Amino acid sequence: MSFESVLNESEFSAIILENRSAYEQDLIEFNELLQADYLFLGVKKAHSISVLIGLSHNSSIPQMEYELKGSPCESVLITGPCGYESDVCVHFSEDQTLKAINAEGYLGAGLFNEKRRDIGVLVAVFKTPKKDISEWLQVFSLQAKLFSTQLQKDFFATKTAHNLSLIDEISRMSHTGSWEFYPETEKLIWSPETYRIHDLPIDSEINIQKALDFIAPDYLAELTFAFENLRYKQCPYDIQCQIIDSSSSVRWVRASGKAELYKNGAVKRLFGAFEDITEYKTALILSADRAKKIQSILNNINDAVFSIDTRGTITHCNDVALKMFGYTRGELLAQSVEVLMPEPYASNHAFYMRNYMETGVGKIIGVGRQLPAKRKNGDIFQMELSLSESSDLGEKGFIGVIRDISERIEAQDTIYNLAYTDPVTHLRNQQWFHQRFKDLMLRASMNQEYIHILLLDIDNMAQINTRFGFGNGNYAIRKVAEQLLFVIGHDYEIFKYGGDSFVVLSKKTYRKEDLHKFDASLVESALLSPRHFDIVINSVKWSLTASLGSAIFNPQGQSFESIINVIEQAVKRAKKSAPFGLCHISEDGFKEFDRYLDIKSKLEQAIESDELSIVLQPQVTHDGTVSSFEALVRWYSKELGPVSPGEFIPIAEESYAICEIGDIVLRKTLNVMSNFVKAGLNTTIAINISARQIVMPDFINSLLSRVNQFGIPPHRLMLELTETALVVDIELVKETMLELAKFGFRFSIDDFGTGYSSLAYLKVLPISELKIDKYFVDDIGKDFDGKAAQIVDAILEMAKALNVTCIAEGVETVEQLNYLKGKGCERFQGYYFSRPEPEAYWAELKQNPTLP
Repeated sequence: MSFESVLNESEFSAIILENRSAYEQDLIEFNELLQADYLFLGVKKAHSISVLIGLSHNSSIPQMEYELKGSPCESVLITGPCGYESDVCVHFSEDQTLKAINAEGYLGAGLFNEKRRDIGVLVAVFKTPKKDISEWLQVFSLQAKLFSTQLQKDFFATKTAHNLSLIDEISRMSHTGSWEFYPETEKLIWSPETYRIHDLPIDSEINIQKALDFIAPDYLAELTFAFENLRYKQCPYDIQCQIIDSSSSVRWVRASGKAELYKNGAVKRLFGAFEDITEYKTALILSADRAKKIQSILNNINDAVFSIDTRGTITHCNDVALKMFGYTRGELLAQSVEVLMPEPYASNHAFYMRNYMETGVGKIIGVGRQLPAKRKNGDIFQMELSLSESSDLGEKGFIGVIRDISERIEAQDTIYNLAYTDPVTHLRNQQWFHQRFKDLMLRASMNQEYIHILLLDIDNMAQINTRFGFGNGNYAIRKVAEQLLFVIGHDYEIFKYGGDSFVVLSKKTYRKEDLHKFDASLVESALLSPRHFDIVINSVKWSLTASLGSAIFNPQGQSFESIINVIEQAVKRAKKSAPFGLCHISEDGFKEFDRYLDIKSKLEQAIESDELSIVLQPQVTHDGTVSSFEALVRWYSKELGPVSPGEFIPIAEESYAICEIGDIVLRKTLNVMSNFVKAGLNTTIAINISARQIVMPDFINSLLSRVNQFGIPPHRLMLELTETALVVDIELVKETMLELAKFGFRFSIDDFGTGYSSLAYLKVLPISELKIDKYFVDDIGKDFDGKAAQIVDAILEMAKALNVTCIAEGVETVEQLNYLKGKGCERFQGYYFSRPEPEAYWAELKQNPTLP
């Protein structure tokens, strides 16, 4: 740097390059809001702009230069900040740089020094039109001013540091001896004063070894190490040590050393100073001995102790005081005690001091008080101050004893925050929400008013934690929280609800005729906007998704627990439509939840009282021959009547009940198979195995025990697994499947194409069959763009590649059947052939019957 008095272009460039990472980070953070395709910070040259830092979608790009003439930057430096929503290349047809990057929108603002002379530009370029360019222009201009201010600050900081270094070195060398050493020639040069300190004739022959011979033995290792560090690592030193001069007198000296380097970094010379501090050191040791006892006492108490004179000047303090206020002793002594006070206490202190000296009346003398105090860094903290008068050699003064009670107060705040604040997002937590919600329910119930509550749950958060770690996972949650807090508006408040969920609660309540004032759809849309879930982690943009449950209800007659359960169920339903699924529940939804609770409470009873049964749906070949069956569970409740599997199976999957149902289905299916075998119908029956069931520790032994009990060959049982079951614990599932395959069990992948299975796993698993989900079969011939048919084709080709059978479920029309036959599907299942029927219906069939 040239260190001119005014920031110019060369200083600008040097500062940016020296602090590149900090300025680049500032650009990245600004661009997270602006979302520019390109963001440049450049310095002005004679006829061009040199880009010092450039970003393309928050990635660094190499430095470059472009001509000012005919560019919008030329206009910025002449007329001030400007912005173009679109067609910037049309406005500046000569600017080849803009054409090269296909620019549409543009923002530019100048950077100026303290003389208001332009020295650079801040530029943003958008590859698509920026419709809100006028709204951003003022913000962009302000950002440019902030960069100008930071540049000026860094410039003055560097300049000041340089000047202080020169002054400090001059001060060190005043009235002291100096030395120089040139490594290239091993030449050591002493000044006359240095020779005098060592009691040697001036110009006596001297070298490094002779110089070190004067160092007292106790300090030789320290000084030798310091000199070697200076010579080979350019580490300066400043040491107080003893020397033994040529007349054998012991002297105290202050030795310092620095290095001067060539431009290539090599050492040009070493230089420093010798200051004879013998008299000072002797007096200091005597004084230190006297003060040591007093200081030792003061330093061994836990409170800060200050002595001040009648003018309010600090004359003494202990180590605790220095640590408490963040000053060094040199910074604090001889300063006014006002530096330890925040306003308005600092401004009023002189008046109170003068009033006390005149009247002798002071409310604080001899009385402990809690007051605010100010540390060196500006932090304000609470203290307990005890002040008393003192006298030293006839001079009146004051002694202040200060106890920092901020930790005690902070501990109280911490306990509160631990109880009611989420540590990751700093939002109010579930505890606070419960209290707030109960209060709101009570108020709404009394006034016959309605409440709006929403529960948002981030989908697949485990993927972020697995890929980037829990630290980055917490960062993602925190960034999402910041975005949601920004969009909920003044009529709602947000709470952290679970590990990756948030609850949003209306602050206002409304009567039924005013429910439209909730504007529920607006809030729901705002919360589910995908842009709130785009997170940058380790320079990688990761797009999260979320599911939202929403309910408007009258809390009268509802319990807190029932409402929470309803909104949680709403989120579960919303996840079925993920990503960004939404389930809005009206008052009818609460009736549905009552049904949910009813089913849940009676399901265990149904299992115990054997209310569950199975029906069989045939699986047929091309010619209509029944090749196998699928066993499907049914429940006819004594109290509820028939309950659909679509209702009770998802509820059962929430608990161990699904495993109990699985065991019932297996037992009843094996009994049917045993009866079929006795009747001469040797067929295969497929049963569904749940994700929770297959990972049970005793699943293999239990299954083997069952088939042995009924005498059924394992190959007669087809175990159907959903893709979801595969990914619950893929390694454990794989191990279980391979072990069972050894005994002859066969496996089918149910609902194929709707889940998350990896093709790599499908390749190594012992799969005999892929089952095309009804979801895709339903749309054959209906979707005009042919997507369903394309997916079906892909699954059939995959089955061929894996050398497994393919079966299509949900076949209901001849059109679907013919299409599937034409594509090579081997077996079919659906209402086109038969509905699921009980065992008795199929009991009279002969071996390999043909359906009409």
